[in-house]
Amino acid sequence: HASQAAPSRPEASHSLDRIVRNRSMSTLGLASAHRTAHVAPRGANLRRPSAAKRRAPPPLSQRRPRAVAVDASVDSRTQADFDALWAWLGSEGVDVSKVSPAMVDAAPGGRGWGLVAAEDIGGGEAVLAIPRSLWMTVDTALASPIGAHCGDEAGWIAVALQLLHERSIGDKSRWAAYVNALPAQLDAPLFWSAEEVAELTGTQLLDAAAGYDSYVRGTWSRLKESAFDANPEVFPSDAFDEASFLWAFGILRSRCQAPVDQGADIALVPGLDMANHSGLSSQTWTLNNGGVAAVFGGGGGGSMLLRTEKGAKGLVAEGVEVFMNYGQRKIDNQLALDYGFTDAFASRPGYVLGPIAIPESDPNAFDKMDVLEVAGLKEAPSFVLRAFEDPEPELRVFMRLLNLKGEDSFLLEAIFRQEAWGLVSEPVSQLNEQEACGTMINGCEEALRGYATRVEDDRKVAEDPGAGHRLRLAARVRMGEKQALADALGFFSGIEARLDSMEYYQERRLRSLNLLDKDGNSTYDPFQDTMA
Repeated sequence: HASQAAPSRPEASHSLDRIVRNRSMSTLGLASAHRTAHVAPRGANLRRPSAAKRRAPPPLSQRRPRAVAVDASVDSRTQADFDALWAWLGSEGVDVSKVSPAMVDAAPGGRGWGLVAAEDIGGGEAVLAIPRSLWMTVDTALASPIGAHCGDEAGWIAVALQLLHERSIGDKSRWAAYVNALPAQLDAPLFWSAEEVAELTGTQLLDAAAGYDSYVRGTWSRLKESAFDANPEVFPSDAFDEASFLWAFGILRSRCQAPVDQGADIALVPGLDMANHSGLSSQTWTLNNGGVAAVFGGGGGGSMLLRTEKGAKGLVAEGVEVFMNYGQRKIDNQLALDYGFTDAFASRPGYVLGPIAIPESDPNAFDKMDVLEVAGLKEAPSFVLRAFEDPEPELRVFMRLLNLKGEDSFLLEAIFRQEAWGLVSEPVSQLNEQEACGTMINGCEEALRGYATRVEDDRKVAEDPGAGHRLRLAARVRMGEKQALADALGFFSGIEARLDSMEYYQERRLRSLNLLDKDGNSTYDPFQDTMA
């Protein structure tokens, strides 16, 4: 299991993209192929294709073969595989006495294998620490036989290729016990059948899975032409085929955790990556990066460890599963994208809006981008809409900036540059506030119209124990995205209804100069001015 494994991706058109309709407002920017949504101010076209014009999922015969077309709950791994992994870790000096691998949930779509306490563990104790020397990293990839061919590649590609190399040489690999304990099938949407993927129609999750699919397949095609075909002795075709490369990508996405889940730092950490997710846990991987710790046996290269919760709530009795958190701010469709599940006990329904770029056609585009930079935001920021929560304040401010024009654009002048973000943190003018709200209202309405199912239908499937776990997952994701959009729609509609009662920049400015009283009346006395 893991979070972000790959860097930003260029968008391409391939396979899953065939059943994705175009979105004008949003993509799953934190996890999908790198796409920037140009959100137009109110009055511009924010509409998606109508339901009649959206393309239906193509027949299975028209789709390219997927990496895996079986249920990931069909797991051929046995306790012996994990005992061998633990024996290898122990032989390398790892203290494996506190936790051991075990099947914790064999139900379809369940947690599968996990870590359980081998003894009573106190709060705040380290349950497992894996030295850097056992990780699979960019450095180990470059030092391996495939290293000469991936020196200029992204970190995740190097580690993915090493993983496939280690798998291809079997017991000759130093990491053989680890590779044998990895799942052969994965449950993320990237590996679903066409019929299962069709259940995601209308969701942001489908857009993100399509981004994965096209990006990874495109990367494999490029590598095949540039390295695989020319070096068959290093990249045997049966070990570096497209399906295997997709599998390696899925392994990285589902098993790399912060702080080693991005860029050149990306790493597979054997054993530690067996801890399952719980939204009720606050524990994450902790990097012990040598230093003083190394003097006390930590090892000069450092280690990655997992601790129990501090205090009494961190006590774990023998035989009880040890959990971690894959990302406390991740929403359901982000978890579903990489792991193929949502948290049943701590559901976080939501919708990611962005990355949103200032349209190049905006005459004030460069000034607005400067304001974002001064405010410490990205040129194309992303915002998360969370169900049952008000949108983050920065989204409302960004929408004002996005719609700033005409008489209000004086706030973009260089003299205001350092304070511009603060100035638009409050309503600028009634027209600007109306258009800022309208941009969000129009976008949310269009997004909600894009779903192919009704909420009551989704709920029925999500609560049906007879439905397959992937169908239930798709239904939960649909419900969560719709709820987040509906809540955001209600929030901005409420603001729009109060426009007449708001105070805007000019009124605030006059009040600061004592030219308006508390009731909004002018304090200017022309008689006193004449006498003076």
